[in-house]
Amino acid sequence: MARLPTHNFTLPTLQDGFRWRGLRVGLLGGSFNPPHAGHLHIARIAKAKFGLDFVWWIVTPQNPLKDTKGMAPYNERYQNVENMLHHMPRQMPTHLESELGTTYTFETISKLREHFPFTDFLWICGMDNALIFHKWDKWQRILETCPITFIARPPAHQLVKGCPIRMLDNISHHHQAYGRRTDLKSPGIYWLEGNKMLDISSTQIRNSEQKQ
Repeated sequence: MARLPTHNFTLPTLQDGFRWRGLRVGLLGGSFNPPHAGHLHIARIAKAKFGLDFVWWIVTPQNPLKDTKGMAPYNERYQNVENMLHHMPRQMPTHLESELGTTYTFETISKLREHFPFTDFLWICGMDNALIFHKWDKWQRILETCPITFIARPPAHQLVKGCPIRMLDNISHHHQAYGRRTDLKSPGIYWLEGNKMLDISSTQIRNSEQKQ
């Protein structure tokens, strides 16, 4: 299987798909307004649990489910992600969604698969996203296109038992990953718990900063 040289950590672009051939890459999308330890927590768990070579942080220009009020400019949010990941070369900030010109996750994943046809992708989410996943555009097609993991952070498993995505019986549900042996070529949902759960959100951080 292909490997990138350990000294070559150039950020991905839409023109260098062949360079990522045969690699396992996690996709962590979000507004990151701002990025915080909870985001980093699930990114690192996913990398370890699924034997990922890299995690690409996809900073979205504008999340269609979030209000533009209070949203920091894109360049500021990207810079904050870049600063957080400065000493973590296999956790990569990217401009991929901006380059693609996409708005919705299904569009982003579909276009990435076109540009990186020989890369195995995994979409990474915090467990709280399971509660609203059915509101995402073409959410069922996302599940048919790319494996996805929901990693426990409050609210955890007990609070998402009744959400629509847990009720699907036409998609494989898994509760354990097996490192590099985990099949990322086939769709499926991985419900995972981390060793430590962090109760933190971007909204809490913004509200705290406003009170100072």
